[in-house]
Amino acid sequence: MKRILALFCFVVLSFSLFANSDNFSITTDFAYYPKSEPVAKEGSDVNRFAPLSGVYSGLEFRVVGKYNYIIPTPFGSNPLVKGNNLNLSCAFELTPVSIAPQFSVSFTPIAFLNFSASAKFATGWEFIGIKGMGEYVSNQDGYKNLTPFQNYFYEYKFSSLFQFDLGAIVPGDWTHVVTMATYDVIYKGLTGIDTSKPWIWQGTGEGFNGWNYNSTVVLGYQMPLILQTVGLQFEFSGYYSDSNIDKGFEKWNPTFMKIAINPICILKFNEKHALTIQLGFSSRRGFSSEKSSDDKTNFALDYNGREWFFNRIAFSYAIKL
Repeated sequence: MKRILALFCFVVLSFSLFANSDNFSITTDFAYYPKSEPVAKEGSDVNRFAPLSGVYSGLEFRVVGKYNYIIPTPFGSNPLVKGNNLNLSCAFELTPVSIAPQFSVSFTPIAFLNFSASAKFATGWEFIGIKGMGEYVSNQDGYKNLTPFQNYFYEYKFSSLFQFDLGAIVPGDWTHVVTMATYDVIYKGLTGIDTSKPWIWQGTGEGFNGWNYNSTVVLGYQMPLILQTVGLQFEFSGYYSDSNIDKGFEKWNPTFMKIAINPICILKFNEKHALTIQLGFSSRRGFSSEKSSDDKTNFALDYNGREWFFNRIAFSYAIKL
C-alpha cells in the first residue's frame, strides 16, 4: 500500500505541473438517511412499501480531490469528432472511516460515447460506531473490524456512457432535453478474508468479493438559469452470479437487483461552483419474517419480494479550482 500511495503522490504532482487550474476539482458529498424498518410479509414474491419509522438511520460524508489531464485527440473537423479527447485522472477520497486513492482513464471516440477504466485501492477503520471495513462473523455478532493498512478494499471498473442533448439538433437556450445512460462492470472485494463470505465497507454491509454491475439512466432538462438541470435518475445494481458466494446464503438471494428512482436537480452558480441535490427512493430485499432481536444482519432470513422505501437525501457540491 505504501508503494500505491507513493505512486499516487507522484501522479498528482506530475498532473499539477502540466494541467491547468481548471483540471483540478474538489467534490464534497453529504447524505442523510432517515430510518425505515423492514416490513415482513408472507407469501411468494410479495412487493410492498416500508414507511418511515424514525428520523435518523445514518449519515454519509466524503471529500474527493481530483486532477484531470486532458489530451485532445480530434479525428477531424466534424462536430461529432472534433472535441474528442483522452482523459487521464487521479483522485483521492477521504471519509471519516476510509481513505482511497483512485486512478482512471477515459476515451471519447465520438461526441455521444465515452469508455473508461478505473481502479480504487483503499483501507478503512471504525469511527463513532461506523465500521469502515469489516468481515462477517455471524448473524448475532455481525461484522468484526479488519486491521487498517493490513487489509484493503479494491475495485476495478469498466464503464461505457451514452449521452445525447436535443439541443445539438434543435439549437436554443430552452431546447436542451438531455439523456444519459451508463453501464459499469465492476469487480470489488476485500483482502485477507474468506472470499465466499460477506463484508462491510464504509458502513454498508452485505458486500461480497466478485463481479457486479451498475447501470444508470438519467432523463433531464437543462435551462439557462441557476437551476440548471432537473431530472429523474434510475439506477440498477447487483451481482452477476452467486457462484462464488457461500451456499448458506442462497435463501437470502445474493443476486437480487437493487433499483433506485432518484429525482435530481443541479444548481450551477457559475462555471466553477455547482450543487447537486438528490432524493433517493430505493428498493431492497423483502423477507417473509422479521429477524430475531439477537441478530444484527438479515442473512438468516428468507427472501420474499421487493421492498420500496425512502432511502436518503443527498447533496454534492463541486468546485473547480
